[in-house]
Amino acid sequence: MEKILLAVLSSKYRDQAGALINPAARALASLGLEPNSITQLGLVSGLIAGVVLSMGMLWLGFFSLLLTAFLDVMDGAVARITGRTSRFGGFLDAVCDRYSDAAILIGIAVYLQGHYVLVFVVLLGSLMVSYTRSKAENYLTKCDVGMAERAERLIVIIAAALIEALGLFSPGKAFVAALWVLAVLTHLTVLQRVLFTRSRL
Repeated sequence: MEKILLAVLSSKYRDQAGALINPAARALASLGLEPNSITQLGLVSGLIAGVVLSMGMLWLGFFSLLLTAFLDVMDGAVARITGRTSRFGGFLDAVCDRYSDAAILIGIAVYLQGHYVLVFVVLLGSLMVSYTRSKAENYLTKCDVGMAERAERLIVIIAAALIEALGLFSPGKAFVAALWVLAVLTHLTVLQRVLFTRSRL
């Protein structure tokens, strides 16, 4: 299950996951959904996830996170299948992803009623992972090194939400652990991208 989830979500494994992704993308395309519309639906889903998590509605939060991750994959897949890839689509996707990420992390902070500094560190790291790639690719063809791209971050949060919903540990423990993992991985990824870019320039 973990390998399937990684293959579907992570950009590093999406080429190998075409057999899983493409049929779903064709189905969405057949409904007339445009890639940018799917991106916007992903933003709405992420905002909903943040709100319901803040209210302690953990199962609804878990499924909203799954939907957010699914739509994050589908916008690009539908764009490729329908030949509607565009530079604006990529720009819109990046903007919506940042708002969605912030909403989810703020929702977790409200649910925890604390750990605000830790959430801020994760949010900053998440933004910098995206920023360093964007900035580096002004000079390089590609800069996707590191372990904490959005897909991997969503996997960590989805796993924590599931553990919280199942009540396997005392309330908040899984989210706090996930936040610590993300705090380390996001800033490590930023460092990796800085060093990678320096080595190439």
